[in-house]
Amino acid sequence: MGCRYISHHLTQASNIEALLNMAASLYSLNRQAEAEKYWLAVIRIRPQCLEAVEHLVGLLYKRRSKEAVDIIQYIQQALVIPRPASSNGLSVMDGHFEFPDVPTTEFSGWTSEALLSPGICCHESGGFGSSGYSIPGSDNGRMLALIHAKGTMLYSLKDVGGAAEAFEEAVLISTDRRISCINHLVRKIQYVLTPDALKSGELTTGTLDGTPLLLPPHRARHTAQLVFPASGELPGLRYVPDGSPRKAAIQTTSNSLLSLAKIFQDAMSTGTSSIGRIQHVFGVGDILALYYLSLSLQESPSTANNVGILLASVQQASSPYPREVFEAHHHPHIPGIVPGSGLSLALAYYNYGLGIDPKHVHLHTNLGSLLKDIGQLDLAIQMYEQAVACDGTFDIALTNLANAVKDRGRIGDAIMYYKRAVGANPDFAEAVCGLASALNSVCDWRGRGGVLLVGGKYDRWHVDEEGMLHDALDQGQGTGLTNRVVSIVRRQLDDSASWGCGVIQDDIISMIETQMNVLTRDAEGLTFEVRSELRKWSRNPWEGTRLVRLIERITRSMLWLWYHDRHILGSESPAGYPRPRLPSTLTVPAAPTVLPFHTFTCPLTAREIRMISQRNAIRISCSTLRSSWIPTSVYPPPCPPNPHLNVGYVSSDFNNHPLAHL
Repeated sequence: MGCRYISHHLTQASNIEALLNMAASLYSLNRQAEAEKYWLAVIRIRPQCLEAVEHLVGLLYKRRSKEAVDIIQYIQQALVIPRPASSNGLSVMDGHFEFPDVPTTEFSGWTSEALLSPGICCHESGGFGSSGYSIPGSDNGRMLALIHAKGTMLYSLKDVGGAAEAFEEAVLISTDRRISCINHLVRKIQYVLTPDALKSGELTTGTLDGTPLLLPPHRARHTAQLVFPASGELPGLRYVPDGSPRKAAIQTTSNSLLSLAKIFQDAMSTGTSSIGRIQHVFGVGDILALYYLSLSLQESPSTANNVGILLASVQQASSPYPREVFEAHHHPHIPGIVPGSGLSLALAYYNYGLGIDPKHVHLHTNLGSLLKDIGQLDLAIQMYEQAVACDGTFDIALTNLANAVKDRGRIGDAIMYYKRAVGANPDFAEAVCGLASALNSVCDWRGRGGVLLVGGKYDRWHVDEEGMLHDALDQGQGTGLTNRVVSIVRRQLDDSASWGCGVIQDDIISMIETQMNVLTRDAEGLTFEVRSELRKWSRNPWEGTRLVRLIERITRSMLWLWYHDRHILGSESPAGYPRPRLPSTLTVPAAPTVLPFHTFTCPLTAREIRMISQRNAIRISCSTLRSSWIPTSVYPPPCPPNPHLNVGYVSSDFNNHPLAHL
């Protein structure tokens, strides 16, 4: 009888409750396709009925996420209150959305009055429109959750730019639109956290002294109270009911900040200059500001882990805060770590995160890597062992543990951990290549296999899992562990061609032209040629590699010019001898997994071996040129040979040499 009663009222467009009840009944009967149509009908009649949107998005979330994104985008466009675009040009009104096909003959009454007036699902309350949408303030948390879900789905669909815009929109809802864009929020966070002695009274795009603001966890936890003075309460959520709804909304805001910071962090590591319509290039200090606010809203081991990763890469020696600020958050003194430095604070955040979740495998793993980098190998092994104890299938922890125990000379244990890592993830390059190297070092050829090189002329005889020889010509293809290693290396070398693509912009071309003017007399003709050639390199394979080589060559030419001026002409240039700089968007490239001095153990071609050496050289060069201690001018030239030059070589990596065991 209940279903008949509901069916009787379906022709009434205003009876939203009947449509919702019908959808719920059909869904409980596992008739999801029919329920979906009724929820779509409700959304079509009254977009501000977020209950229907939540049910429909929940139904489509996993298997039809693109449609779920479209539904949320439609709701945004239908309910948005027109406002000026933010400083970065974002507006949910941009673009066009086609509503899914829904039978419309039974539904009428789509009017602007119905769209803007509260209905059966959205009762009049305080804070109406405070989110930027035509909904009461009590529903701000629900809209926030929908837009955050939209960002999560877009990220899973590889639309990183769209995801970033959605996460930004979610954060702006929580701030009650008092902050125009994420750039403004970052500037405000940095300002309120900067010590009073450094403040000049104006907001800037970074910290006031231009360096990242390094805060220990116990100070970062107060960020929200400083940014939002009313006890740290997010102004956009003040109308959300107390209890679980508000707690969930705060958690969603924290997660949005965390996701946004992670996207910017990944973009910085890959050298991406913009994300979607967010054109501002975010640096370490900007990303830290978002992490600090996220952590202050919700203590999260994942946030602490990400902050630790970021701080471990900061070469800044110390923070502007007094020493006692860091001593208040005491951790055991470890040789090689300066209090207040990036490494010191990374250690503090890792330990802070482990205090929240002692079984967080990523925290144990990253803490182990930090300890290994500063020479504390035994402590690093302990951390890796704890990570493996937390999750015995975590490939990164297993591989790092294998690398560490191998450096301690425990080859047998290393082989065991490598095999476990490969079993957990057969495509993990570090584990596959590490296992091959470890087995080679103890002359264990079982399962080695090989490749079909030059039609079988080289590496013809392959070894199977039983240790028996097989002729590669009989099989006609590569086999075993060696073949997997070679395939990985070739793929890495192919991918390296795209490193730095798009990095050559007008400012880089102008900088190189200026350098050319110093180096040559025929500046006009040469700079025209250089400008034309650089434009040919732009957006083409090997762009980043060519640029680094050019900068290295200019540096050597500048050094030669200084030598010539000082020791031949006897007079130096008053303008000095400036050093060309790498673009800030050009990141340090990854090197192939197989190192140059391991290549003789793999059946690679001469070209591939040369490219592996070149990629390692480019990585070292790029890493060095980005160091903070590099002076702005080239180094002064040496005196002429008297009577000869002394040339020497010292290796810094004896332990990892393929013949070290001999």
